[in-house]
Amino acid sequence: MFLRQCLGLLGMLWLLAGIGLSPGCANIQAPMGGPRDSLPPVLVKATPAVNTIGFTGNAITLQFNEFVQLENISQNLLINPPQERYPAVQGKLRTVTIKLKDSLLPNTTYTFNFGDAIRDVNENNPFKSFTYTMSTGTYIDSLTISGVVFDAETGSPDSTLLVILHSNTDDSTVAKLKPRFVAKPDGKGFFSFKNLPAGKFKLYALKDEGQKRYTSPEIPFAFYDTMVSAGTDTLYQLRAFVAKNQETRKNVSTPGLRTPASKAAAESKLKYTASTSAGEQDLQGPLQLTFNKPIGRFDSTKLLLTDTLFKPLAMPKFVIDSAGTILSIQPIWRADEAYRLVLQKGFVADSAGSAYTRTDTLAFKTKAESDYGLLVIKFTGLDLGKKPLLQWIQNKNVVLSAALTNNTYRVPLFTPGQYELRIVYDANQNGRWDTGDYWKKLQPEEVIAITQSFTIKPNWENEYDVTLNE
Repeated sequence: MFLRQCLGLLGMLWLLAGIGLSPGCANIQAPMGGPRDSLPPVLVKATPAVNTIGFTGNAITLQFNEFVQLENISQNLLINPPQERYPAVQGKLRTVTIKLKDSLLPNTTYTFNFGDAIRDVNENNPFKSFTYTMSTGTYIDSLTISGVVFDAETGSPDSTLLVILHSNTDDSTVAKLKPRFVAKPDGKGFFSFKNLPAGKFKLYALKDEGQKRYTSPEIPFAFYDTMVSAGTDTLYQLRAFVAKNQETRKNVSTPGLRTPASKAAAESKLKYTASTSAGEQDLQGPLQLTFNKPIGRFDSTKLLLTDTLFKPLAMPKFVIDSAGTILSIQPIWRADEAYRLVLQKGFVADSAGSAYTRTDTLAFKTKAESDYGLLVIKFTGLDLGKKPLLQWIQNKNVVLSAALTNNTYRVPLFTPGQYELRIVYDANQNGRWDTGDYWKKLQPEEVIAITQSFTIKPNWENEYDVTLNE
C-alpha cells in the first residue's frame, strides 16, 4: 500500500515537471488586456475649499484620487486678475500646491484656470479646464463676458490669440498696461470670462508675446468698438487682423565675396517665363510673361499674335502690372484653337535700357470648352447692399475674385478643381480684403467663411446652394 502511494506521488511530480511546473513554485503574471483608463483625475479635497471667501493665506493645496503631473503649467495656468509675480506651482504624488508670491487685492475674486495642465500619471488624461476660485472679500463675483474670435481675413474661428479685458478707458491702455483679466479661446474660437465683478470693460484679443500688450502693428490684434458690460447675454465678436505686414528682408551681400563675372552677366540679362509653358492656354485668363527684372520699355509693335500660318490676328490688349515684372496679353480667345506668339528682338527692355536680345516664337493651343464646367451658385442670406466680393481659394491663396450683383453666380466656363470660398463685404469696392487700424478706429472689412467645399468637374453642370450664416 505504501509502495503504491509513493509511486503515485512520483507520477504526479513527473507530470508537473513535464508541463513546466513545480509543486512548490508557480509563475504569477499580471492579468492581460482590460479597458484603458480614460478617466481624468478627480479632486478629492482643496485647502482652502473651492469658493472660499475671506481668503487671507498665501498657499493652496489640491488633493486628487490618483497620482498627477503638471504639463506646460506656465502656458496653461491663467490667473485672474493676473499677478505680477507668477506663483510657484508644484505637482507631487496626488497633490498640487500653489504658493503665491504676490499680495492679493482686497475684496477681489480670484480664479486659477489650469486649462489641461493637470493630468494623471498613467494615461496622461487631463482634468480639463479645472478652475479654483476664491475671494478675499465677502462674496464670489459671478458675472460673465463671452464671445468668439475670428481671423478677419478668412472669416474662420481663431483659437491662437489671448483675449483680454481692461477697465481703463484710455485707448493707449492696451499698449501700456497689463490687462485686468485674460482668457483663452477654445478650438472653435469661443471664449468666456467668468467670476467677473460688475462693470464695463474694453475688450481686445492679441497674440501673446509675453507682455500681453499691443506693441506692434505686425502682430494679430482685435478690438471691440465699444465698452462691454459684464453680465449680459451678448456674444461679442472679435475679428483679428494684422495692421501692417513685415517687409521682406533684402538680401545682404557678404563682405569679401564677389559674384563671378560670368554668373553676374547671366543674371543681368533680361529673361522671362511664359504661362503657356505647358503648351495650353486658359480661355478665361490672359497669357502672361513674367520677367526677372522690371520692364522699363515695351514696344507692342514687336509682339505679334498669329494663327498657325503666322497670319496676324487682331491686336490684343496689353497690361503691365504695378511691379513692372508681368506683361499680360489679353485677346478674346477661341476655344480649342492653335496660336503663335512672336516676340521680336527688342520687344522689351529693362529700366537700365538693356533690351531682350533675340526673337522667340511661342506655340500653344487654347483649351476646349469641354475642359471647363458650368457653374451656378445660388446664395441665401447675401447682403447685396454691402458690396459682396466672392473669393475663390486654393492652397490658402486667392486665385479668383468676383463682385456679386445678385443672389445667383453663374459662369459658363469655369476652371475645374477643388476650391474653398469666402465672401468679403468690400466696403470701398477695391476688389480685395482690407485690414483694420486700431489707432484710426478702423475695423477690417467683414469676411464670411463658407464651410462647404466645392469640387468643379469638367464638362459638367456644377450647381450649389449656399446659405450664409453671419
